[in-house]
Amino acid sequence: MNSKIILSVIFLFIIYQVSSAQVIDVHMHSYTQEDYWGVNGHPSGVTAPKTAAEHLRETIMLMNKHNIKHAVVSGSIASIKLYSAADPRFIPGYSDEEKLIPIETFEALIKDGTIKVFGEVAGIYYGRSLNDPIYAPYLAICEKYDIPVAYHTGGGPPMTPYNCCPKFRIALGDPLLIEDVLVRYPKLRIYLMHGGEVFYEHAVRMMSMYRQLYVDLGVMLWVDPIVKSYAIDLLKRAKAAGLLDRVMFGSDQMVWPGAISKSIEFLNNIAFLTAEEKQMILYDNAKRFLKLPTE
Repeated sequence: MNSKIILSVIFLFIIYQVSSAQVIDVHMHSYTQEDYWGVNGHPSGVTAPKTAAEHLRETIMLMNKHNIKHAVVSGSIASIKLYSAADPRFIPGYSDEEKLIPIETFEALIKDGTIKVFGEVAGIYYGRSLNDPIYAPYLAICEKYDIPVAYHTGGGPPMTPYNCCPKFRIALGDPLLIEDVLVRYPKLRIYLMHGGEVFYEHAVRMMSMYRQLYVDLGVMLWVDPIVKSYAIDLLKRAKAAGLLDRVMFGSDQMVWPGAISKSIEFLNNIAFLTAEEKQMILYDNAKRFLKLPTE
């Protein structure tokens, strides 16, 4: 067999290994038709399905395509029930709004399995960080029942304070603001969604201090060139610090399911990560963090 054929076979084998690798996505979103806001395509080129039902079908299709074994999906209680019923691979996460559901309801929904993750906690959009007193009883419940907390860090879409959320401030997305939470609830499992984004250095420093803290990559993998550059810098720093075992894959597909494919492709094309490190990020770290059973 000549050398060109051998190289071709090796290349195809590598492509197959990457495409067939198991994946856990710790950052997806769910919708009912009432709260679905998918109207326009994203500037990155991904399109938004016209209805919530189409969004669900396309998300599941891409989970099948990319061998996604589990996905933390966050949204309203109604939407996470809908997605969980549609596919058992979805792990339901309650995403807060300005007014949270009553604490008694929150605990009851954890007990019956409706809520398995608290998050995306998006306090930044309502002018608060995770350290705000409003979250204290919810975090205590999460620690009591060993429920992971998924917390939004970094910024948001352009013009957010004018378009939807007048209390939004980028500064509230700084991971340093949640240090008191980590000290107050030492057994709480927390991951920083979007890896701190513009505050990626703070995220890495917090991870080096608090060994229970994880991050997901979220929009850093696809949303725009500036944010993607933060992902590269975060991963380089995490690798240098020996912290890649606490970095998890998340697509943050929002209303654009195609972001799942873009995210996986971008991560797999990062040259300074080894195949083993990519698999850690795509699957192994999340499996350990979420305490998922061996399949």
